[in-house]
Amino acid sequence: PRKLICHGCGMPLEDDILGSEADGTLNEDYCKWCYDKGQFLEDCTMEEMIEFCLPHMQGDKQAARAYLESFMPTLKRWKNK
Repeated sequence: PRKLICHGCGMPLEDDILGSEADGTLNEDYCKWCYDKGQFLEDCTMEEMIEFCLPHMQGDKQAARAYLESFMPTLKRWKNK
């Protein structure tokens, strides 16, 4: 089975939290909290997204920050920025 992740925040995706396009079709690249009705819900930078995600990470926050700083640039939303 495929394991989908949100290419905005990195969260694992399941069918009930998929984002949607303007026409209502589901988008398997983003969660509904990052992307809905064909647009990103938050106009933020990658650093702002890291700051948002950090409190939700378990364990050492310094290690979590280092992980997010290396992982986020690989996601579609941030890859070319």
